[in-house]
Amino acid sequence: MFRHGYVCVNRGAGIASPRDLAGKRIGVPLYTMTAAVYIRGVLQEEYGVDFSNVQWVQGAVNGTGSHGDPQAPPLLKPVDIVRNDDGRSLSDLLDEGAIDAYLGSRLPASLDRGNVERLFPDFRAVEREYLSRTGIFPIMHLVVIRRDVLQRHPFVARSLFDAFESARRAAWRRLEDTGTLACMLPWMRQDVEEMKRLFPGGDPWVYGVEPNRPALETLLRYLLRQDMIARPMTVEELFPVPL
Repeated sequence: MFRHGYVCVNRGAGIASPRDLAGKRIGVPLYTMTAAVYIRGVLQEEYGVDFSNVQWVQGAVNGTGSHGDPQAPPLLKPVDIVRNDDGRSLSDLLDEGAIDAYLGSRLPASLDRGNVERLFPDFRAVEREYLSRTGIFPIMHLVVIRRDVLQRHPFVARSLFDAFESARRAAWRRLEDTGTLACMLPWMRQDVEEMKRLFPGGDPWVYGVEPNRPALETLLRYLLRQDMIARPMTVEELFPVPL
């Protein structure tokens, strides 16, 4: 998913531009989640945001407690992360001004209230421009195979890849059916036509290493900059089977 539209701010926090996030108190479901890594990377590289003095408040977005099971590899350098344990959601804290901003994988319910707004109000136009300039549609998840399984049964990787490709083609056929809508979006057909115009090769959901190399290399660069990996890594180190 594109994530420019997933950065929200309290109207009274004095955040008029991305750089104003510096030194603020920012809510995030999980600091190390892919969506947060990608949003921070974009804000750092594209807008020059300095996160060095930010305090991160980690917890559930629209509920209380933590976001899932917050287990993650240790960071290589200290980051000011505190747990939200006061019984209110990050959404409520943002609405009340207890945190200044929020970024993550889902929108806070308080966005529909008067005190919270998006950092990028015209986020769809910003995301279109980002796509046209970089060719990147950010990746959120990954399927992995145990190395010992792959060594014993090398065909597994190709079979799994082919199965996902088959499912993707079936999904495209359903979206392209002009006789009925595949989901409850009145202008879905026009959105499909727009996707085909804007995305490289007319397809946002390309599979395989090479079509996704720009996104993968960008994510690896962000992980290094955010001290989640100790050294630069190549895409080839992560994907031993050419797909």
